[in-house]
Amino acid sequence: MRREFIVGFGKVCINPPLSIPYLGFCPRRHDFFKGIHDALYSRALYLSSGDEEAIIIATNTIGFSKSILGEKRDFIKEIKEMIEEKTGVPQSNVMLTSSHIHSTPDTLNFRPLVKVPSAKEWLEKLQRQITLSAETAFKERFTASLRVGSGEVNVSKNRRGERFLDREVVVMIFESMSRDKIFLVNFACHPVIVQVQDLISADYVGVVENKIEEAVSNTRGCIFTQGACGDINPICDDSRDFNDVYSTGISIAGEIMKIYGEISLSKSDYLIEPVILKARSKEVSFPSRPLLSQAEIKELIREKEEEEMKAKYVESNNEKNEILKKICRIEDILARIEEGNGPFIGELQMIRVGNCILFGIPGEPFCELGVNIKAASKPFRGVPIGYANGYLGYIAPLSSWRKGGYEVSLGPWSKVGPEAFDKIIEVFKELKENII
Repeated sequence: MRREFIVGFGKVCINPPLSIPYLGFCPRRHDFFKGIHDALYSRALYLSSGDEEAIIIATNTIGFSKSILGEKRDFIKEIKEMIEEKTGVPQSNVMLTSSHIHSTPDTLNFRPLVKVPSAKEWLEKLQRQITLSAETAFKERFTASLRVGSGEVNVSKNRRGERFLDREVVVMIFESMSRDKIFLVNFACHPVIVQVQDLISADYVGVVENKIEEAVSNTRGCIFTQGACGDINPICDDSRDFNDVYSTGISIAGEIMKIYGEISLSKSDYLIEPVILKARSKEVSFPSRPLLSQAEIKELIREKEEEEMKAKYVESNNEKNEILKKICRIEDILARIEEGNGPFIGELQMIRVGNCILFGIPGEPFCELGVNIKAASKPFRGVPIGYANGYLGYIAPLSSWRKGGYEVSLGPWSKVGPEAFDKIIEVFKELKENII
């Protein structure tokens, strides 16, 4: 067995032109940015044990719908094919993740992005940029050992008031004999602090990645992977305040640096991980969430037409805003109904790195799912990664469906039913048996 991993890091700026929109709240429409507050990047980590290879990509995006380029194309599959062609790493061993940053373009396709002029051209450029980050990681290889640590940061809350809250920061540090380093970190918190405003930003995620790359000597790169944050928000919520972005980001970055310092000073307490790399994935069919009957859909369309007629004649801005909210809600429901009743196919992907199990989930997993995955990973360290290889919407337990709320309401963010929660845990256990 090798004594060190072969690793590499690549980083490519993916700033969109200002002609590419983000998703507004109400009315639910595509609005346009006016400028760039801070840059967006695609960062890639190449891994090899000598026997197997993998590439993990983290993008400063809101996430990716497979059909964003149209129903006849698969945006994610095309990227993986390009990466395999450039690097030789099998598509099945490439994990494409998003940090789910809301101050970025609507690549979740809540409203068809490809209908926007120049969007197709930009999306195809984005595919090439993401591929280039992976290709760069493949070319910039060096040998490094892996040590892993974890800590806690108090910057998040369960926005539904439920009991599950995971404040753990997992830090994987690949370090060479010459002290060159790559960080892979995992934390669960919605990057929504500066959402729905007119400046492009990587939110707190960008602060974390950039601060580690700037402050820790000889750091090649820092890759942030988003955890099970479906119901987890920053303490400050969506304040739209860039000071809150910075404070949240440096709190997490500070804990990461503290962990690195402890590992450096107490290496006997943080043993070098075995050079083991295994990747497995499985495509799973998930039933659709409940939709509406044809009679209910007709009634909804009639109601929308009535509200649109009202909006033409009201003079009060407050009253008009209330009408627009109703129209917006109906449009969300109709957009989801247009997607159909499935089933929806999602790729669940597991990559074992040393004694860490990285598990990619194509949606917005509730914190409870992440906690269960971490428990089911033992004696290994579980690292749940949301927004990986596609988007199935929120993955919520049955108890949360019964409670109701935005996440399980009918809209483009809710594609699969409550069965998905247990199915994902079942597939996790199945894949785990194949990589231990």
